[in-house]
Amino acid sequence: MFRALSAVLALLAIALVSALITMRLAIHGAEVRVPALAGLTLSDAAAQLHGLGLETGVDGHFYSTTQPVGHILTQSPTPGTRVRKSWRVRITVSLGPQKVAIPALNGMDESIATITIHRTGLQLGNVVLMPYAYAPESTVIAQTPLAKARDVEGPKIALLVAQSPSPQEDSSVMPDLTGESFTTAALTIIHAGFNLVPLQNLPTPPTGPQPLPAPSSTTPSQPASSGTATANQQPEAPAVPSGTVIAQIPTAGSRISSGATIQLTVQP
Repeated sequence: MFRALSAVLALLAIALVSALITMRLAIHGAEVRVPALAGLTLSDAAAQLHGLGLETGVDGHFYSTTQPVGHILTQSPTPGTRVRKSWRVRITVSLGPQKVAIPALNGMDESIATITIHRTGLQLGNVVLMPYAYAPESTVIAQTPLAKARDVEGPKIALLVAQSPSPQEDSSVMPDLTGESFTTAALTIIHAGFNLVPLQNLPTPPTGPQPLPAPSSTTPSQPASSGTATANQQPEAPAVPSGTVIAQIPTAGSRISSGATIQLTVQP
């Protein structure tokens, strides 16, 4: 039994090692090293990559004083990197020395600037819109590279174009002025840019002795005992200082526009 079990374990170990070796060979067998492509023509570089089972991806064309037109400038991954087959190698291609002058586009309408770029043999790059109140909408206000620039990297021109400023929300929230003195409330209104209409006063209560109400014919009057309020007697409201704001129009919390008119009611 012991010998049979040992033989089975040995066979399992051999099978496991063989599987690991096979897997390693399979993985490394599907890998290749990226060749050096700088200086090759685009067609030669693509053919060399295809022969290794790799794909070609062109990331852009740039001006160069070191490589002729159509030759490879840069590549990614770098030469010697081990990659799996079917990997896409990214390259950039030379346009040769810059021969086209960069036109001046500032002040042009965006559509006219775009036509000018294409007629010059250049390409339109990124177009960024920016709210700008000092030029008509769709007007070019900046460009990259600048006009007549030399030794630029590529044939693309990026534009910064004016856009109408977004409308500002010209409104505020009405503050609560009740309980404030009229002077404080008025200063708050004026400093906030609002208009104050002539203030409204409550009717002045009559002064002097007032006639007592006639006693009811059906209910005999009974004197109120000391320290006890009658059933219809109301507690006296606390006095509001004269000149205090007790009401306002619009009400507190309302949304009001700049220059709105505010009316205050003041305790006489």
